[in-house]
Amino acid sequence: MKNLHDIWSRRLQKYTVEVQNYLKFIFTGHIAVVLLFALGAAGFAYSEWIQDVPPQFPGALLLAVIFGLLLALSPPSTLLKEADMVYFLPLESKLDDFLKPALKWSFLSQLYLPIIVFIVSLPMINALYGLSSAFLVGFPILLLLLKWWNVQTEFAFRKQGAGKEVWLDRLFRFLLVGLFAYFYIEKHLVVAVLILFVIIFYGKWIARKAVGKPFAYEHFIGLEENRMLRFYQFANYFTDVPHLKGKIKARTWLNWIYRFIKSSSKNAHLYLVWRTFIRSDELFYLWVRLTAIILVGAWFMSFQIGMVLFAGALAFATTIQIWQGLTHTQHFRMDNLFPLTRYSRQDAVWKLIIQLQIVQSIIAAIVLLIVGEFITALLTFFVILAVSLITVSVLKNKKN
Repeated sequence: MKNLHDIWSRRLQKYTVEVQNYLKFIFTGHIAVVLLFALGAAGFAYSEWIQDVPPQFPGALLLAVIFGLLLALSPPSTLLKEADMVYFLPLESKLDDFLKPALKWSFLSQLYLPIIVFIVSLPMINALYGLSSAFLVGFPILLLLLKWWNVQTEFAFRKQGAGKEVWLDRLFRFLLVGLFAYFYIEKHLVVAVLILFVIIFYGKWIARKAVGKPFAYEHFIGLEENRMLRFYQFANYFTDVPHLKGKIKARTWLNWIYRFIKSSSKNAHLYLVWRTFIRSDELFYLWVRLTAIILVGAWFMSFQIGMVLFAGALAFATTIQIWQGLTHTQHFRMDNLFPLTRYSRQDAVWKLIIQLQIVQSIIAAIVLLIVGEFITALLTFFVILAVSLITVSVLKNKKN
């Protein structure tokens, strides 16, 4: 058997290739267009808001919460497999050769979000507190060190307790990091330094408790399997993941929807695709999530054109992903038993998507009316419908 460091290197290489293979299906041309419009609209709205940011806006508190969450959530990415519970057991004394590069990878793979948030927050910090050279240099370095501390501390806590009550550890680290970020941004450096000493002490205390404890193979393998499952579920929105089994729920509380579908042969496909959509976790929660994001944008975005572009981009993403989910599936369907050759499943999917997008547009318009944006509500309503209708019609014609 090769040494554990070589095993880690081979696994990381294999994992990277697998992720890249799925990412090329995720970040396709149409998703790039959606991201371009969404980021452009959000960026323009943010820049407009920065020009007239209220002096009393709690920027330090907001960033403290965001950095606290991003840094405290630091699960280790070990790439462990179920068989390692047996094959690695005799090598437990040398397991550090595998775990040390795994923790370094966990640290590096989780850096992009804190870095992006820091860069995006600079204009707001400059408008509210001013940008000093000490902040520009010192704060990002401290954030990197705190992220490394969080990765190490969460790993040690999981090891010493086999993952039990890890939420308590995360909550405590969230409070410590959040308080440090808040006082540092507010320029109360003495208090920030005192909190930093508490952070160091807590990390060393947890690390000392983990010394000598047997490695919790079952916990870390389960953690890794759940992490990969979430990635495969996300990738499954864009392409078929062969070994992923989608979760199905009856959702009997939505059975009233089926009453609106008249009992006839021409509506058989429509009934089936509605049941598929409602019972499928991937498709149902996809629509709920994207609709919720539109509603959040409607509540907070005051820039009219930006809101309309933002809603249109997410309506496009909603339409194309539900279409692909319902027309490209390789799973067994009831109409395979009794083919309804006179009627088209694609027509049924087309109707379902239009009905869903009517609901999405109405909800978005209601939220905008609540915040007093009558014109934006009308524009958003018609843009969501128009984008959805054009997109699904183009997809249908292309399929034919």
